[in-house]
Amino acid sequence: MTVEGAGQDYLTRQIGALLEAIRAEGPVGEGRRSFRLAGHLAAEGGFHLGDIMAATAQLLAVHAWNNGYLGAAELLTRRMRDFGAESVELVRYLVRLETGCEQGWLPHADRDELIAYARRVQRADIEERAQAIEPSLPGVTDPERPDRMASES
Repeated sequence: MTVEGAGQDYLTRQIGALLEAIRAEGPVGEGRRSFRLAGHLAAEGGFHLGDIMAATAQLLAVHAWNNGYLGAAELLTRRMRDFGAESVELVRYLVRLETGCEQGWLPHADRDELIAYARRVQRADIEERAQAIEPSLPGVTDPERPDRMASES
């Protein structure tokens, strides 16, 4: 294993530890352990602190929301904004990117907006991944999921 490979392996384990901390803290936790681990991940992995903290707050908020703790989700969403508008914007676009990658398509307008964002912030990695996602026109179902749009209407 190369030194670079070992570093990536370490970051993968750290990210896994962060996700486990989020799950373990539960939906109404304040995220103390999660934010502490996120801070270490940012420092050791070369990530922008605001970006990793905003992403952590977003994950905690989603976890709270999914478990019915709307007040905690709202509090964490407000806290996420404390990490800076640019970090919040990045997290918003990364969530959209990952959703598109996972389902294999995005609405055409969302895909175009994602590509424009990547170009604006000079993130070729995001642009490349976004361009690989199939665009979908509004109201047109994905051929792999013919009932998806119909059920969302």
